[in-house]
Amino acid sequence: MFFEQNTSLSSSSVWTVSQLNDEVSRSLQMNFPPLWVGGEVRGFTRAASGHWYFTLKDATGELSCAMFAGNNRRVGFIPKTGDHLEVHGQVSIYRARGSYQMVVDAVRQAGLGTLYERFLQLKEKLQKEGLFDLSRKKTIARINTKIAVVTSLQAAALRDVLTTLRRRAPYARLIVFETAVQGDEAPKEIISALKRADQSDVDVILLVRGGGSLQDLWSFNDEAVARSVAALSKPVIVGVGHESDVTIVDWVADLRAATPTAAAEHATESVDVLSKELAQTHETMRYVWSRYWTENTQKVDSLMREIPDPAKSLRQANERLTLLSQSLSSLMRSQWFVKSETVRHLSASLINPASLFLREKERHDRISKELVSLIHDKLNQNERARQSLMDLITEISPQAILKKGYSYVTASDGTFVKSAESAVKSDNLQIHWHDGQLEVHVKK
Repeated sequence: MFFEQNTSLSSSSVWTVSQLNDEVSRSLQMNFPPLWVGGEVRGFTRAASGHWYFTLKDATGELSCAMFAGNNRRVGFIPKTGDHLEVHGQVSIYRARGSYQMVVDAVRQAGLGTLYERFLQLKEKLQKEGLFDLSRKKTIARINTKIAVVTSLQAAALRDVLTTLRRRAPYARLIVFETAVQGDEAPKEIISALKRADQSDVDVILLVRGGGSLQDLWSFNDEAVARSVAALSKPVIVGVGHESDVTIVDWVADLRAATPTAAAEHATESVDVLSKELAQTHETMRYVWSRYWTENTQKVDSLMREIPDPAKSLRQANERLTLLSQSLSSLMRSQWFVKSETVRHLSASLINPASLFLREKERHDRISKELVSLIHDKLNQNERARQSLMDLITEISPQAILKKGYSYVTASDGTFVKSAESAVKSDNLQIHWHDGQLEVHVKK
């Protein structure tokens, strides 16, 4: 058939080997488009260039296969002799040897077509039920101190998680809930381990395992496992396989991590980042407190300048009281003298001096009482003024400020410690409150 395609060559012409190989190769490509072929692997080799070479055989035939590095990098496993594979590619001729072969561009383990169809059906079913909706996913806290890991004790994923947490979050406590992650019994064990983890006091659950084939990861495509993950009350991070591996529980979980290591990273915040944030917060608080202290100190100083000296005020009040007392005494003596003179002058003209004296005495007593009452009122007024000044002084006194929640720090020699930088390592400091003091020891 292909002889007819090359009109330049007749049956009597002498062909070169390369011409024949090219014509056969073109004919194969025209009559056999890219297709899938299944068989058992024999003689698998991996060249230094990264290309794969192997033979695919069944009960009665063999097919040489070549898969170049650019294509086999997308395969999630390394085939080995005895594996049953399904390969996709183009039938061709290897010109250098004139041998018939298949140039493979895709590889899958035999039976994956059926499994993948089941995978798609379950995905569509659960998606319609809303198990993949973002609205039902729980928030993963930035910092989790108690972390449950559901995996196998022999899994490399557990070592990856432990290594990541030791490096990234040594503050986190890890609780491992052991389960099989592969095999017929794995789904039941995974569901049991998830329930036990959910009933514990952990903050988040990591469901992890390393990479593998679709069959190896099939436990994480189990419908019962997916529904169990969706029903958990604690947030769940799934890190199954490599970045290219996708399972049903990835969509059901609250967060899908590309790898077990990434799952541990999503569950925690780096201690280095937290230390930097703490340092920044401390510096901000120190600045705010320093500014607050400075502003309020200035306000107190301003108020103190506006308030008169209490001792001076008391001294002036005492002086005024003394003057008032003297004035009252002088007034009383003057009044007594005037009244006495009046009595003396009137006594001569009075027919009954005793009666007149009695009336004047009563008048004098009344005036005396009024004077005494006036003195008491003036004294009480001055006392209230003095007490008001004392109350104001007490309100702005250092002791009153301490009662509002402030404190101050002194060194062992009694000097004030005004900043963290002035504290000396190993020094003994005293923190003073309104109701006592506490001695502390500086460690840096």
